[in-house]
Amino acid sequence: MTMKRPMRRNALIGPWGVGALVPFPNDESLMIAGLDMWRYNTPEDFIIKDERLTKRIGVPELRWPPDYREKNADSENYHLKIPAVRFPKWSYCPFCGTMHESTYYEVQPECDAFQWPHGRKCNSKAKFKRKMIPERFIVICPEGHIDDFPIAEWVHYDSGKIYDPEKCRIRRSTGGASSGLGGVFYECSCGAKKSMAGVTRPGALKRINYKCKGSKPWLGVYRDDENPCTCDAEQIRVVLRGATNVWFANTISSIYIPTNGGEDDLKIIGIVNEIFDTLNNSRTDGKFDRNIINFIAQSKNVDADKLYAAILEKADAVDGLPAVNEDTSEDEYRFAEYKVLVKNSGNDAQEFHSINKPIIEYDDSIHKYFNSISLVPKLKETRAFIGFSRLKPNSKTIAENRKMLRLGEGKWIPAVETFGEGIFFEFNNEALSEWAKNPKVIERVRKVSDNYKNSFFGQSLQGDVRPEYMLIHTFAHLIINQLSFECGYGSSSIRERVYCEIGEDNYHMSGVLIYTASGDSEGSLGGLVRQGEKGRIEDTIISALKNALWCTSDPVCIQSTGQGTDSCNLAACHNCAILPETCCENGNRLLDRGVVIGTLFDPEIGFFSDIREYD
Repeated sequence: MTMKRPMRRNALIGPWGVGALVPFPNDESLMIAGLDMWRYNTPEDFIIKDERLTKRIGVPELRWPPDYREKNADSENYHLKIPAVRFPKWSYCPFCGTMHESTYYEVQPECDAFQWPHGRKCNSKAKFKRKMIPERFIVICPEGHIDDFPIAEWVHYDSGKIYDPEKCRIRRSTGGASSGLGGVFYECSCGAKKSMAGVTRPGALKRINYKCKGSKPWLGVYRDDENPCTCDAEQIRVVLRGATNVWFANTISSIYIPTNGGEDDLKIIGIVNEIFDTLNNSRTDGKFDRNIINFIAQSKNVDADKLYAAILEKADAVDGLPAVNEDTSEDEYRFAEYKVLVKNSGNDAQEFHSINKPIIEYDDSIHKYFNSISLVPKLKETRAFIGFSRLKPNSKTIAENRKMLRLGEGKWIPAVETFGEGIFFEFNNEALSEWAKNPKVIERVRKVSDNYKNSFFGQSLQGDVRPEYMLIHTFAHLIINQLSFECGYGSSSIRERVYCEIGEDNYHMSGVLIYTASGDSEGSLGGLVRQGEKGRIEDTIISALKNALWCTSDPVCIQSTGQGTDSCNLAACHNCAILPETCCENGNRLLDRGVVIGTLFDPEIGFFSDIREYD
């Protein structure tokens, strides 16, 4: 089955990806197929280089999703060439309700105009037949399996009728007194009929003896008898195919860490970055071939000794990166980035460049709160898709996640890289620690901490939520809103990357990177970095904090005892601190304006409460 359906390339990392149900126009529902079925004509053209990230994920390669250039096209537009299967298999006619069960690989079915003895009937002599619509209800389990809703079993259980797939025809209808599931009916030509009332309750399928088949349509597996599903019958759920809990992407992102080339000559550094990976992979007994380096230096018209020295220094820097593997924690992984961001690193010839400015260079109004501010004119973010889950975001290991993507063992996983710019705020650790010891602050944060630990997302949290994290996270949201207003960026195009542990404080990080990221290799246009300069960022910070003093939902918002998902926020709503999902790395949880700027009854509780004095 070959079709052309448009999709953005980055969308295959999120919000869609392997195993996800993608709704297309004209009532089509397709599931992205596994990596076994992805094809590359020239795989080397799609490789993304990030040594740290490949080591952490445990695969040799990261690859862009495959694409091809449209034939006879004058433009540079590319179109994805990604295989997909049809799911769900059951579909129904929107006019007469007649149902049909297809396979994963058929084209969109058409109504065959079965003549029912009652109700609406399609014209069997019509020239054009109606396209059928995918069934709305599906079955998922916490192990990641997904299957069609067992319509035939549901209709016939306890009816005294026996389903014969060769003779029975099933029909779907809606109406009656109920506007809920009780108003959705299935009936069979044999006379059996049943509504969908109660089908979404836990264990609803247990009474018809339904057991998970281990179905993996994205891998072409209808039933997995060799590795039967171990989930409990009570855990199997009937959900709508468009529900948010049908598919959760599991991605890992990384900011590229530079390895300085040693020499200040930008031409030599550029050459080193261009040829280093090839030379590094061809080392013999750990040594570089000097003859090859001399040849390259001659062809590039640079000094061979300088080029060789720069290559050796970069090799030492690469070999000296912190050890990374699949067991490396997210905080430990980010700590290496944090150490690069708090100093001058990289240069314009590399894919990362940060210029660290001590806070003394800025206005006195912000000296108390920060140690330094780093301007990042150039950065590269790599985002890799390592797996997915259903029902709830999972806590499986990286290796367990990768098994969901293909049947066999693979040497690569899909990823995308984006380029941009940013501003990094390094907070004053001493002032932050002193503020976090305030009993009123601890008491306020504990309300959110208890709710967070009782939710699914905080089950693995060690200790309580730290006030420092809640402060830095909320500050990031407020700054993003203000930068969006002042720089002209859409709020969804600015992201946060928080360098602060939620629970334990093992790495003593206190910072946040606010950055833009786009698919262009040149990144964005410099507006964000310009706003981080002296005389600008001070006004941005003060304006963001002043705006946070009042929300259009106050006093309801500021006096909230818990709002948002699982009540994991306090004074934070869509009118003040909630951002688009693409901006926030924690799903808009653990936010509170109170710890940033204070509350109506206790204005001094905020870390930035002194800002109230500035006009």
